[in-house]
Amino acid sequence: MGRGLSVSYLVLLIANFFFFLNFSQLMLLPKFIVHLGLGPSDIGLVMGVFSISVLIALPFAGMVSERIDKKKVFIFGTLLMSGATPLYMYVQTLGFPILLLRVIQGVGFSCAFGVTAAMVFEIVQASSGRYFLGVLTVFNISTHAIGPAFGEYMIRTAGFDMFFLSAAFFGLVACISGFFLPSVSSNEAKAPINLRRAVPYMTATAVLGIVFGSAVIFLPPYLMTAGITDSSFFFVAFVCGSLMVWAFLYKVLQRIGERISWIVSVVFLLMLPSGVSGLGSVPLLVLLSVLFGLGYGYLYPTLNALFINDICPGMKGLANSLFVWSFNLGMLLASFGFGRMSAALGYQQSFLVAALTGLILILFTKRLIRT
Repeated sequence: MGRGLSVSYLVLLIANFFFFLNFSQLMLLPKFIVHLGLGPSDIGLVMGVFSISVLIALPFAGMVSERIDKKKVFIFGTLLMSGATPLYMYVQTLGFPILLLRVIQGVGFSCAFGVTAAMVFEIVQASSGRYFLGVLTVFNISTHAIGPAFGEYMIRTAGFDMFFLSAAFFGLVACISGFFLPSVSSNEAKAPINLRRAVPYMTATAVLGIVFGSAVIFLPPYLMTAGITDSSFFFVAFVCGSLMVWAFLYKVLQRIGERISWIVSVVFLLMLPSGVSGLGSVPLLVLLSVLFGLGYGYLYPTLNALFINDICPGMKGLANSLFVWSFNLGMLLASFGFGRMSAALGYQQSFLVAALTGLILILFTKRLIRT
């Protein structure tokens, strides 16, 4: 990368990092819902409303990003996310206010996150796009450790009010950083998305969203029942595993081939939900979380890059929105389905079902990975 290009990419990393700090702290929202005296089905409803609003807003965000500067779309999204966060302090029970806040934040998430991956491919050289998208993904994932760990500290020492205020502050920093993002546009010819060709990619992405959503939404409350009140063990270990993929293992994965790398990553990903019955042990939790991070850290950016390069390379913003849409469809299914399943069957059986669902990713190996 040239000097100016390096600065542009660095600004994108910083802006996206603080946006995801705001978002990742709210991964602990299920603990706030439990604090209000509510149960697993209520957690699924509140978190699911967010996913519904994302699914509705993403196509519009993608189309808008093809017509106006993606920088403006990102700034608008961070404003919605950060502005709604401190208002949770006034929520006292399940009802319209908390559901409305989740809708607002879902729209904000759609706008901000729906354009960042596309901006990577418009800032860096095409041949380097997948690697730099992987680095961006690692920065995003790192907030899944920092945000929840800091959030746990804020809840423990200052209460939920300061927890929400600190998350809002991170979102505000992201918004300010957004003004320094480069104005980018694509000169590629526009072409319609081939939805039939996109179906395998969308299905695999939704399944990944189901497995990921089941873990990040419901593992913290499950760990509380297993005697582990601090869920940051999971988030920190998960991030460490994801960092290892792009910091140390990327060249190794290239040498062994994409199909083998894909299958191994799926196996690593599914070891956590399939082994959840032993998570009363912190060392085992850390080990399985690292493996979960290794799998997810490879699979997520790989699927994202395939979407942008294979489905509709001339409309990167819309293609990336379709990817995020598919992932959040899986998150939605996890929120509602896992919540109700947990209430009926218990957490352990529900995690096993999530692991079995994840095996679909292996079945799609040849359809997605051609080399």
